[in-house]
Amino acid sequence: MMKVLILGSGGREHSLYEKLKESPTTEQVWVLPGNAGIDKEDRIALANPFENDFASLVDFVQSQSIDLVVVGPEQPLVDGVADALSKVCAVFGPTKRAAQIEGSKSWARNFMDRYQIPSTRHTEIDNVDDASQALDQYHPPYVIKADGLAAGKGVTVTQSKDEAVAAIKAALVDHSFGESGRRVVIEEFLPGKEASVFAICDGDKAVLMQPARDYKRAYDNDQGPNTGGMGAITPVDYVDDTIMQQVKFEIIDRAVAGFKAEGSPYRGLLYAGLMIHEGKAKVVEFNCRFGDPETQVLLPLLDEDLALLLFQAATGRIKADHLRFKNGVGLTVVIAAKGYPGSYTKGTDLSPLTQPFDDVQCIHAGTEWSNNENPALKSSGGRIANITATANTVNEARQKIYSQLHARPVDGIFFRSDIGL
Repeated sequence: MMKVLILGSGGREHSLYEKLKESPTTEQVWVLPGNAGIDKEDRIALANPFENDFASLVDFVQSQSIDLVVVGPEQPLVDGVADALSKVCAVFGPTKRAAQIEGSKSWARNFMDRYQIPSTRHTEIDNVDDASQALDQYHPPYVIKADGLAAGKGVTVTQSKDEAVAAIKAALVDHSFGESGRRVVIEEFLPGKEASVFAICDGDKAVLMQPARDYKRAYDNDQGPNTGGMGAITPVDYVDDTIMQQVKFEIIDRAVAGFKAEGSPYRGLLYAGLMIHEGKAKVVEFNCRFGDPETQVLLPLLDEDLALLLFQAATGRIKADHLRFKNGVGLTVVIAAKGYPGSYTKGTDLSPLTQPFDDVQCIHAGTEWSNNENPALKSSGGRIANITATANTVNEARQKIYSQLHARPVDGIFFRSDIGL
Protein backbone atom coordinates (compact mmCIF):
# COMPACT_ATOMS: atom_id res chain seq x y z
CA MET A 1 0.00 0.00 0.00
CA MET A 2 1.39 3.38 -1.06
CA LYS A 3 1.39 6.89 0.31
CA VAL A 4 1.02 9.31 -2.60
CA LEU A 5 1.53 13.08 -2.74
CA ILE A 6 0.15 15.14 -5.65
CA LEU A 7 1.68 18.57 -6.25
CA GLY A 8 -0.64 21.27 -7.59
CA SER A 9 -3.92 23.09 -7.07
CA GLY A 10 -5.94 22.90 -10.28
CA GLY A 11 -8.59 20.79 -11.93
CA ARG A 12 -6.00 18.31 -13.16
CA GLU A 13 -4.84 17.69 -9.59
CA HIS A 14 -8.39 17.27 -8.25
CA SER A 15 -9.08 14.74 -11.02
CA LEU A 16 -5.85 12.85 -10.24
CA TYR A 17 -6.79 12.85 -6.55
CA GLU A 18 -10.21 11.31 -7.21
CA LYS A 19 -8.72 8.59 -9.46
CA LEU A 20 -5.82 7.77 -7.13
CA LYS A 21 -8.17 7.56 -4.13
CA GLU A 22 -10.02 4.76 -5.97
CA SER A 23 -6.84 2.70 -6.29
CA PRO A 24 -6.60 -0.49 -4.23
CA THR A 25 -2.85 0.13 -3.92
CA THR A 26 -3.05 3.50 -2.14
CA GLU A 27 -3.13 3.89 1.62
CA GLN A 28 -3.10 7.70 1.63
CA VAL A 29 -3.39 10.39 -1.05
CA TRP A 30 -2.39 13.97 -0.17
CA VAL A 31 -2.45 17.09 -2.35
CA LEU A 32 -0.16 20.08 -1.89
CA PRO A 33 -1.69 22.65 -1.79
CA GLY A 34 -4.90 21.39 -3.43
CA ASN A 35 -8.17 23.31 -3.68
CA ALA A 36 -11.62 23.38 -2.09
CA GLY A 37 -12.67 20.18 -3.87
CA ILE A 38 -10.04 18.14 -2.00
CA ASP A 39 -10.99 16.69 1.39
CA LYS A 40 -9.62 19.05 4.04
CA GLU A 41 -7.68 16.31 5.83
CA ASP A 42 -5.90 15.42 2.56
CA ARG A 43 -4.69 18.96 1.81
CA ILE A 44 -1.15 19.84 2.83
CA ALA A 45 0.06 23.37 3.56
CA LEU A 46 3.79 24.07 3.56
CA ALA A 47 5.55 27.42 3.67
CA ASN A 48 7.32 28.05 0.34
CA PRO A 49 7.24 24.38 -0.70
CA PHE A 50 8.73 25.07 -4.16
CA GLU A 51 11.44 27.47 -3.03
CA ASN A 52 14.81 27.12 -1.32
CA ASP A 53 15.80 24.20 -3.55
CA PHE A 54 12.63 22.36 -2.50
CA ALA A 55 14.16 21.66 0.93
CA SER A 56 10.89 21.85 2.91
CA LEU A 57 9.17 19.63 0.37
CA VAL A 58 11.91 17.00 0.54
CA ASP A 59 11.77 17.11 4.35
CA PHE A 60 7.99 16.58 4.32
CA VAL A 61 8.22 13.66 1.89
CA GLN A 62 10.84 11.99 4.06
CA SER A 63 9.01 12.64 7.32
CA GLN A 64 5.80 11.05 5.99
CA SER A 65 7.53 8.12 4.23
CA ILE A 66 5.82 9.01 0.96
CA ASP A 67 6.28 6.38 -1.73
CA LEU A 68 5.27 8.34 -4.84
CA VAL A 69 5.05 12.01 -5.76
CA VAL A 70 2.94 12.92 -8.80
CA VAL A 71 3.81 16.39 -10.12
CA GLY A 72 0.86 18.23 -11.65
CA PRO A 73 2.03 21.63 -12.96
CA GLU A 74 4.87 22.33 -15.35
CA GLN A 75 6.68 25.09 -13.45
CA PRO A 76 8.05 22.91 -10.61
CA LEU A 77 9.23 20.34 -13.17
CA VAL A 78 11.02 23.00 -15.22
CA ASP A 79 12.56 24.23 -11.94
CA GLY A 80 13.88 20.75 -11.06
CA VAL A 81 11.50 19.37 -8.44
CA ALA A 82 11.81 15.82 -9.80
CA ASP A 83 15.61 15.95 -9.48
CA ALA A 84 15.33 17.02 -5.83
CA LEU A 85 12.66 14.49 -4.83
CA SER A 86 14.04 11.49 -6.71
CA LYS A 87 16.72 11.17 -4.02
CA VAL A 88 14.07 10.27 -1.42
CA CYS A 89 11.11 8.71 -3.28
CA ALA A 90 9.70 7.68 -6.65
CA VAL A 91 8.65 10.70 -8.74
CA PHE A 92 6.22 10.70 -11.65
CA GLY A 93 7.55 13.66 -13.60
CA PRO A 94 10.61 14.29 -15.79
CA THR A 95 13.94 15.77 -14.74
CA LYS A 96 14.69 19.47 -15.16
CA ARG A 97 16.68 18.72 -18.28
CA ALA A 98 13.91 16.67 -19.88
CA ALA A 99 11.24 19.20 -18.84
CA GLN A 100 12.79 21.65 -21.32
CA ILE A 101 10.48 19.96 -23.83
CA GLU A 102 7.83 22.31 -22.42
CA GLY A 103 9.99 24.91 -20.71
CA SER A 104 11.56 26.16 -23.95
CA LYS A 105 9.80 26.21 -27.31
CA SER A 106 13.09 26.63 -29.15
CA TRP A 107 14.71 23.70 -27.30
CA ALA A 108 11.67 21.55 -28.09
CA ARG A 109 11.71 22.41 -31.79
CA ASN A 110 15.42 21.64 -32.06
CA PHE A 111 14.89 18.35 -30.19
CA MET A 112 12.16 17.39 -32.66
CA ASP A 113 14.46 18.23 -35.56
CA ARG A 114 17.24 16.09 -34.11
CA TYR A 115 15.02 13.02 -33.84
CA GLN A 116 12.96 13.54 -37.01
CA ILE A 117 9.69 13.96 -35.13
CA PRO A 118 7.00 15.28 -37.52
CA SER A 119 6.55 18.94 -36.70
CA THR A 120 6.85 22.33 -38.37
CA ARG A 121 9.45 24.82 -39.55
CA HIS A 122 10.48 27.50 -37.05
CA THR A 123 12.71 30.54 -36.54
CA GLU A 124 14.04 31.86 -33.22
CA ILE A 125 14.55 35.60 -32.67
CA ASP A 126 15.59 37.67 -29.67
CA ASN A 127 15.72 41.11 -31.32
CA VAL A 128 12.61 42.95 -32.48
CA ASP A 129 14.61 44.53 -35.33
CA ASP A 130 14.76 41.07 -36.92
CA ALA A 131 11.00 40.51 -36.70
CA SER A 132 9.87 41.81 -40.10
CA GLN A 133 12.59 40.02 -42.04
CA ALA A 134 11.97 36.77 -40.15
CA LEU A 135 8.24 36.96 -40.79
CA ASP A 136 8.87 37.38 -44.52
CA GLN A 137 10.01 33.74 -44.54
CA TYR A 138 6.47 32.65 -43.63
CA HIS A 139 2.94 32.95 -45.01
CA PRO A 140 -0.07 33.96 -42.91
CA PRO A 141 -1.51 32.94 -40.59
CA TYR A 142 1.56 33.76 -38.51
CA VAL A 143 2.22 31.81 -35.32
CA ILE A 144 4.19 33.67 -32.62
CA LYS A 145 5.14 31.96 -29.35
CA ALA A 146 6.95 33.14 -26.25
CA ASP A 147 9.85 30.74 -25.77
CA GLY A 148 9.19 29.97 -22.09
CA LEU A 149 6.21 29.06 -19.93
CA ALA A 150 3.24 31.41 -20.23
CA ALA A 151 0.31 29.40 -18.77
CA GLY A 152 -1.05 28.66 -22.23
CA LYS A 153 -1.34 32.37 -23.06
CA GLY A 154 1.94 33.02 -24.86
CA VAL A 155 0.69 32.18 -28.36
CA THR A 156 -0.53 34.60 -31.02
CA VAL A 157 -2.04 33.38 -34.31
CA THR A 158 -2.85 36.15 -36.77
CA GLN A 159 -3.35 36.83 -40.47
CA SER A 160 -1.83 40.30 -40.05
CA LYS A 161 1.90 40.86 -40.29
CA ASP A 162 1.52 44.07 -38.28
CA GLU A 163 -0.19 42.14 -35.48
CA ALA A 164 2.56 39.52 -35.60
CA VAL A 165 5.22 42.22 -35.25
CA ALA A 166 3.24 43.73 -32.37
CA ALA A 167 3.12 40.34 -30.62
CA ILE A 168 6.89 39.99 -30.99
CA LYS A 169 7.40 43.52 -29.66
CA ALA A 170 5.10 42.80 -26.69
CA ALA A 171 7.32 39.87 -25.70
CA LEU A 172 10.79 41.24 -26.49
CA VAL A 173 10.36 44.95 -25.70
CA ASP A 174 7.35 45.28 -23.40
CA HIS A 175 8.25 42.07 -21.52
CA SER A 176 4.61 40.93 -21.42
CA PHE A 177 5.75 37.42 -20.46
CA GLY A 178 8.74 38.37 -18.32
CA GLU A 179 11.71 36.02 -18.66
CA SER A 180 9.57 33.61 -20.69
CA GLY A 181 9.47 36.15 -23.52
CA ARG A 182 13.18 36.94 -23.78
CA ARG A 183 13.14 34.86 -26.96
CA VAL A 184 10.32 34.38 -29.48
CA VAL A 185 9.69 31.47 -31.82
CA ILE A 186 7.98 32.00 -35.16
CA GLU A 187 6.40 28.80 -36.46
CA GLU A 188 4.88 27.75 -39.74
CA PHE A 189 1.11 27.37 -39.30
CA LEU A 190 -0.13 23.78 -39.23
CA PRO A 191 -3.56 23.21 -40.82
CA GLY A 192 -5.92 20.49 -39.62
CA LYS A 193 -7.81 19.44 -36.50
CA GLU A 194 -6.38 19.46 -32.99
CA ALA A 195 -5.89 16.43 -30.75
CA SER A 196 -3.96 15.58 -27.60
CA VAL A 197 -2.30 12.25 -26.86
CA PHE A 198 -0.86 11.45 -23.41
CA ALA A 199 1.93 8.91 -23.02
CA ILE A 200 2.98 7.39 -19.70
CA CYS A 201 6.73 6.86 -19.96
CA ASP A 202 9.22 4.86 -17.86
CA GLY A 203 12.45 6.00 -19.52
CA ASP A 204 12.54 3.13 -22.02
CA LYS A 205 8.99 2.67 -23.25
CA ALA A 206 5.66 4.45 -23.37
CA VAL A 207 2.01 3.41 -23.23
CA LEU A 208 -0.52 5.74 -24.81
CA MET A 209 -3.89 6.94 -23.57
CA GLN A 210 -6.73 7.31 -26.05
CA PRO A 211 -6.83 10.70 -27.79
CA ALA A 212 -8.63 13.73 -26.41
CA ARG A 213 -9.41 17.18 -27.75
CA ASP A 214 -8.94 20.44 -25.84
CA TYR A 215 -10.84 23.64 -26.70
CA LYS A 216 -8.32 26.45 -26.30
CA ARG A 217 -10.18 29.59 -27.37
CA ALA A 218 -12.15 31.49 -24.75
CA TYR A 219 -15.46 31.78 -26.60
CA ASP A 220 -17.87 29.74 -28.72
CA ASN A 221 -16.92 28.83 -32.29
CA ASP A 222 -13.22 29.03 -31.36
CA GLN A 223 -13.30 32.82 -31.01
CA GLY A 224 -11.36 34.98 -28.58
CA PRO A 225 -7.92 34.64 -27.01
CA ASN A 226 -6.08 31.42 -26.25
CA THR A 227 -6.59 30.07 -22.74
CA GLY A 228 -5.34 27.15 -20.69
CA GLY A 229 -8.39 25.25 -21.97
CA MET A 230 -12.17 25.80 -21.84
CA GLY A 231 -13.30 22.19 -22.22
CA ALA A 232 -12.33 18.77 -23.55
CA ILE A 233 -13.72 15.59 -25.05
CA THR A 234 -12.57 11.99 -25.52
CA PRO A 235 -12.38 9.93 -27.70
CA VAL A 236 -11.77 11.92 -30.89
CA ASP A 237 -13.60 10.62 -33.94
CA TYR A 238 -11.04 11.82 -36.48
CA VAL A 239 -8.08 10.10 -34.77
CA ASP A 240 -8.24 6.46 -35.88
CA ASP A 241 -6.01 3.47 -35.13
CA THR A 242 -3.74 4.20 -38.10
CA ILE A 243 -3.06 7.73 -36.86
CA MET A 244 -2.48 6.45 -33.32
CA GLN A 245 0.10 3.99 -34.63
CA GLN A 246 1.88 6.84 -36.39
CA VAL A 247 1.76 8.93 -33.19
CA LYS A 248 3.28 6.08 -31.20
CA PHE A 249 6.10 5.10 -33.55
CA GLU A 250 6.99 8.42 -35.21
CA ILE A 251 6.37 10.81 -32.33
CA ILE A 252 6.26 9.29 -28.83
CA ASP A 253 8.74 6.44 -29.33
CA ARG A 254 11.22 8.72 -31.13
CA ALA A 255 10.95 11.26 -28.32
CA VAL A 256 11.49 8.66 -25.57
CA ALA A 257 14.50 7.27 -27.45
CA GLY A 258 15.85 10.79 -27.89
CA PHE A 259 15.63 11.62 -24.19
CA LYS A 260 17.42 8.39 -23.31
CA ALA A 261 20.13 9.01 -25.92
CA GLU A 262 20.78 12.45 -24.43
CA GLY A 263 21.14 11.10 -20.90
CA SER A 264 17.74 12.20 -19.57
CA PRO A 265 15.46 9.14 -19.56
CA TYR A 266 11.87 10.43 -19.54
CA ARG A 267 9.83 9.14 -16.60
CA GLY A 268 6.50 10.89 -16.43
CA LEU A 269 3.66 12.05 -18.62
CA LEU A 270 4.62 13.20 -22.11
CA TYR A 271 1.81 15.22 -23.70
CA ALA A 272 1.77 15.56 -27.47
CA GLY A 273 -0.38 18.41 -28.75
CA LEU A 274 -1.09 17.45 -32.34
CA MET A 275 -2.58 18.73 -35.56
CA ILE A 276 -4.22 16.05 -37.73
CA HIS A 277 -4.20 16.80 -41.45
CA GLU A 278 -4.72 14.44 -44.39
CA GLY A 279 -4.48 11.38 -42.17
CA LYS A 280 -1.16 12.35 -40.54
CA ALA A 281 -0.23 13.87 -37.19
CA LYS A 282 2.31 16.62 -36.61
CA VAL A 283 3.40 18.06 -33.27
CA VAL A 284 2.18 21.52 -32.35
CA GLU A 285 3.80 21.28 -28.92
CA PHE A 286 4.98 18.87 -26.25
CA ASN A 287 4.10 19.31 -22.58
CA CYS A 288 5.87 17.60 -19.69
CA ARG A 289 2.78 16.86 -17.54
CA PHE A 290 -0.88 15.86 -17.59
CA GLY A 291 -2.94 18.27 -19.67
CA ASP A 292 -5.72 20.32 -18.15
CA PRO A 293 -8.64 19.87 -18.93
CA GLU A 294 -8.00 16.65 -20.92
CA THR A 295 -7.08 14.79 -17.72
CA GLN A 296 -10.57 15.43 -16.39
CA VAL A 297 -12.19 13.50 -19.27
CA LEU A 298 -9.62 10.73 -19.67
CA LEU A 299 -9.27 9.52 -16.08
CA PRO A 300 -12.96 8.65 -15.47
CA LEU A 301 -12.81 6.31 -18.49
CA LEU A 302 -9.38 4.81 -17.73
CA ASP A 303 -9.88 1.18 -16.69
CA GLU A 304 -6.53 0.75 -14.92
CA ASP A 305 -5.03 1.09 -11.43
CA LEU A 306 -3.55 4.55 -11.97
CA ALA A 307 -1.44 4.55 -8.80
CA LEU A 308 0.26 1.30 -9.72
CA LEU A 309 0.78 2.43 -13.30
CA LEU A 310 2.40 5.73 -12.27
CA PHE A 311 4.62 4.03 -9.70
CA GLN A 312 5.80 1.53 -12.30
CA ALA A 313 6.61 4.37 -14.69
CA ALA A 314 8.42 6.35 -11.99
CA THR A 315 10.58 3.34 -11.13
CA GLY A 316 11.34 2.40 -14.74
CA ARG A 317 9.24 -0.74 -15.20
CA ILE A 318 5.84 -0.34 -16.85
CA LYS A 319 4.39 -3.82 -17.34
CA ALA A 320 1.41 -3.01 -19.58
CA ASP A 321 1.78 -2.76 -23.35
CA HIS A 322 -1.49 -0.88 -23.77
CA LEU A 323 -4.06 0.86 -21.59
CA ARG A 324 -7.70 -0.14 -21.24
CA PHE A 325 -10.51 2.41 -21.46
CA LYS A 326 -14.20 1.99 -20.79
CA ASN A 327 -16.62 2.45 -23.66
CA GLY A 328 -18.33 5.80 -23.90
CA VAL A 329 -17.61 9.51 -24.07
CA GLY A 330 -15.95 11.81 -21.56
CA LEU A 331 -16.74 15.52 -21.75
CA THR A 332 -15.94 18.51 -19.54
CA VAL A 333 -16.92 22.19 -19.60
CA VAL A 334 -14.77 24.77 -17.80
CA ILE A 335 -16.39 27.45 -15.67
CA ALA A 336 -14.19 30.55 -15.84
CA ALA A 337 -14.16 33.99 -14.23
CA LYS A 338 -15.37 36.82 -16.46
CA GLY A 339 -12.35 38.47 -18.04
CA TYR A 340 -10.24 35.30 -18.14
CA PRO A 341 -7.62 34.85 -19.61
CA GLY A 342 -7.08 38.56 -19.03
CA SER A 343 -7.77 40.44 -15.81
CA TYR A 344 -10.48 38.87 -13.66
CA THR A 345 -11.93 39.17 -10.18
CA LYS A 346 -11.33 36.65 -7.41
CA GLY A 347 -13.63 35.94 -4.48
CA THR A 348 -16.78 35.24 -6.51
CA ASP A 349 -19.50 33.50 -4.47
CA LEU A 350 -19.71 29.90 -5.70
CA SER A 351 -22.40 28.63 -3.34
CA PRO A 352 -24.46 27.08 -6.22
CA LEU A 353 -21.53 24.70 -6.79
CA THR A 354 -21.77 23.33 -3.23
CA GLN A 355 -25.18 21.74 -3.88
CA PRO A 356 -25.21 18.06 -4.94
CA PHE A 357 -24.80 17.51 -8.67
CA ASP A 358 -26.89 14.99 -10.60
CA ASP A 359 -24.89 12.42 -12.59
CA VAL A 360 -21.89 14.70 -13.23
CA GLN A 361 -18.64 15.50 -11.43
CA CYS A 362 -17.76 18.99 -10.26
CA ILE A 363 -13.97 19.06 -10.48
CA HIS A 364 -12.58 22.10 -8.66
CA ALA A 365 -9.74 24.24 -10.02
CA GLY A 366 -9.50 27.84 -8.79
CA THR A 367 -11.59 27.48 -5.62
CA GLU A 368 -11.00 28.08 -1.91
CA TRP A 369 -13.02 28.14 1.31
CA SER A 370 -13.23 31.53 3.01
CA ASN A 371 -11.62 31.68 6.44
CA ASN A 372 -14.40 32.69 8.79
CA GLU A 373 -16.98 31.19 11.16
CA ASN A 374 -19.26 30.30 8.25
CA PRO A 375 -16.92 29.14 5.44
CA ALA A 376 -18.17 29.90 1.94
CA LEU A 377 -16.88 28.60 -1.39
CA LYS A 378 -15.09 31.38 -3.29
CA SER A 379 -13.22 31.64 -6.58
CA SER A 380 -9.44 31.97 -6.42
CA GLY A 381 -8.41 31.62 -10.07
CA GLY A 382 -9.36 32.26 -13.68
CA ARG A 383 -10.51 28.73 -14.39
CA ILE A 384 -12.82 27.97 -11.50
CA ALA A 385 -14.18 24.44 -12.00
CA ASN A 386 -14.95 21.71 -14.53
CA ILE A 387 -18.36 20.09 -14.90
CA THR A 388 -17.54 16.62 -16.21
CA ALA A 389 -19.69 13.74 -17.43
CA THR A 390 -19.34 10.31 -18.97
CA ALA A 391 -22.09 8.97 -21.22
CA ASN A 392 -22.80 6.70 -24.18
CA THR A 393 -22.96 9.60 -26.64
CA VAL A 394 -21.71 13.15 -26.97
CA ASN A 395 -25.25 14.54 -26.95
CA GLU A 396 -26.07 12.66 -23.75
CA ALA A 397 -22.91 14.00 -22.06
CA ARG A 398 -23.70 17.55 -23.22
CA GLN A 399 -27.25 17.30 -21.91
CA LYS A 400 -26.04 16.13 -18.50
CA ILE A 401 -23.55 18.98 -18.17
CA TYR A 402 -25.42 21.94 -19.60
CA SER A 403 -28.66 21.10 -17.80
CA GLN A 404 -26.73 21.28 -14.52
CA LEU A 405 -24.97 24.53 -15.47
CA HIS A 406 -28.19 26.27 -16.49
CA ALA A 407 -29.95 25.07 -13.34
CA ARG A 408 -27.46 26.82 -11.01
CA PRO A 409 -26.41 30.20 -12.42
CA VAL A 410 -23.38 31.91 -10.85
CA ASP A 411 -22.77 35.64 -11.23
CA GLY A 412 -19.39 36.67 -12.55
CA ILE A 413 -18.58 33.51 -14.53
CA PHE A 414 -18.81 32.30 -18.13
CA PHE A 415 -18.43 29.06 -20.05
CA ARG A 416 -18.50 27.91 -23.66
CA SER A 417 -21.78 26.41 -24.86
CA ASP A 418 -20.33 24.47 -27.81
CA ILE A 419 -18.01 21.92 -26.19
CA GLY A 420 -18.48 18.62 -28.00
CA LEU A 421 -20.16 20.11 -31.08
